[in-house]
Amino acid sequence: MAKKSGRKKGRKTRSAGRFGPRYGRKIRKRVADVEAIMHEAHRCPTCGRKAVSRKGTGIWMCSKCSTIFAGGAYVPETSVGKTVARSIRRASEEQE
Repeated sequence: MAKKSGRKKGRKTRSAGRFGPRYGRKIRKRVADVEAIMHEAHRCPTCGRKAVSRKGTGIWMCSKCSTIFAGGAYVPETSVGKTVARSIRRASEEQE
């Protein structure tokens, strides 16, 4: 009987291991990266606690203060949203 190596099956593929050999290594790696970011706890815009989780595509909820808000499909705040918020803040400061 052959000796097993110390490596665990599916360790490289992470959450994309469910796809097996399909779709190619690069796509599976990208999916695993996006899912890792999506499933981690994010900071709540209302209470500031790291308790925000994804409820659906673009729907996020804080488990601490029960705030439900819209965001990106995979992250609660997208880079484009940050840029828009910054420009709105800058424009409102100029008016004052």
